[in-house]
Amino acid sequence: MNDYKVILVDDEDDVRGRIISKIKPDSGFTVVGKAGNGFDALELIEELRPDVVITDIRMPFIDGIELARIIKRDYPTTKIAFISGYDEFDYARKAIELNVVSYLMKPISSSDIDAFLLRLKTTLDQEQQALRDTTNFQHKYNESIPLILDSYLSTFVLKSECSNQDIAKIESLGFDLSSGQFITGIVSTFSHNAPNHDDVSLFIRNMIDRVFQTYKYVFHFPIRNGVSFIVIDEHFQKSREIDNRLFELKNYVDEYYHIDLRIGISKVHQNFTSVPVSYRQAEISLEHSKFYNLGDMIYFDEVELIETKHVIIDDNLISDFEYAVKFWNEEEVNQILKRIKTQTMNDSKDYVMNYNYLVVSFMNSLMKIADSTNVDIGTVESDLLQTLLSFTDFDELLDYIKKIAKEIKIRNVEVQVNRAEEYVNKAKNYLNKHYSNPNVSLELVADHLNISVSYLSMLFKKIEQITFNKYLIKVRMEKAKEELRFTNEKVINIAAKCGYNEVYYFSHSFKRYTGLSPKEYRNND
Repeated sequence: MNDYKVILVDDEDDVRGRIISKIKPDSGFTVVGKAGNGFDALELIEELRPDVVITDIRMPFIDGIELARIIKRDYPTTKIAFISGYDEFDYARKAIELNVVSYLMKPISSSDIDAFLLRLKTTLDQEQQALRDTTNFQHKYNESIPLILDSYLSTFVLKSECSNQDIAKIESLGFDLSSGQFITGIVSTFSHNAPNHDDVSLFIRNMIDRVFQTYKYVFHFPIRNGVSFIVIDEHFQKSREIDNRLFELKNYVDEYYHIDLRIGISKVHQNFTSVPVSYRQAEISLEHSKFYNLGDMIYFDEVELIETKHVIIDDNLISDFEYAVKFWNEEEVNQILKRIKTQTMNDSKDYVMNYNYLVVSFMNSLMKIADSTNVDIGTVESDLLQTLLSFTDFDELLDYIKKIAKEIKIRNVEVQVNRAEEYVNKAKNYLNKHYSNPNVSLELVADHLNISVSYLSMLFKKIEQITFNKYLIKVRMEKAKEELRFTNEKVINIAAKCGYNEVYYFSHSFKRYTGLSPKEYRNND
């Protein structure tokens, strides 16, 4: 059981004595020092390095708040608890700001102390356990694969060839690379539905150590969307010798994380200076694993002589896709994508399908659709090409394309709604300013907004639930009511102000709108 050291600080001897007497021997805490003021407490803390300081707030020289600030600054691992008879919110607030673990009010009972110490011990035990776990893990990790090795290898694979100085750096870590052969592999964990990438990556690195433990050396280091490994042994006949080990690795990952791996493997190499070459071979192998051609474990020996065929979609099929998306017929979109899949599937291993052309075609098509529907494609997907190229499963790619297409349609509807509302608001503002013009009309406002008469008429009916002319009459009549109510202006003048050349037509319209003649409306107000 952990035994934590406590220093008690209070300017009253009897208070310190009562508190110490309430700390039970089996509590997990031992009072190693006591002080009557902050200065003495700091000396004890420096000397004894306690786990916990229990301090009164009101003390001479240095009060508990200031003492806590100093402890937090100079001894950040020491926990602080306040004991005070001053029940003031400001003290509690400052205690919270200083990360004080408890705030107890005098007089304190034995049960208060017991509960406080139990909570504190739980916190300290958990913190100690976490530190031990971290230390043990870091120690084990550093023993198996030094972080510096990760850094070296991550840098080496980017070179055209490693130098003897590069090899010397790795050998200085305790590895003998003067003999033996090696194979480089890349394990791709990328999946748009995969769990936390860091967790999977760490698991795979542990499993690589496990499945290759009988070999001379195995190095591994993290890369984007996966892990790269180098297996070194005295002699390899061919790269397929590690096939069973990789199959075991795949099964473990599938069992614990339920995700599929794709692994690209280089040829067997004789000299460690060719690590960059072997890494590129693994990359090429992994690239050939995309979609359905060659399975999940691909060896460079098998793909370097295979013919590559590019996937190009018929222009008419692309046009059909764009039309179906633009006018959003989901069933038709599904059928077109199904036809594209049927045309591009290849179950033969006589050649490899390169889907990059297909991806570029889809990207251009989606950008064209977005542009024609006034949607900024960047608001849908910030890096469309990179995202499309990242897919390694054809069905996932097509599902994502459909998702982007649907999102473009949704954004287009939003754009159209916003634009329609904007047009109507501009038209209403125009009428509010020019209602006195007897020549104002639907045609005049549509021309001002640079849209068609029929479109503006439709917008008013759809958004305002009223025709343009009725809305104009409403504006003019409301203005006329204000004039009649708040001015002594003659009716003939009010009619002119409201856009009516004929006072009789104005009166007729006003009575139809209000049920009263202008004179009756003014007299009844």
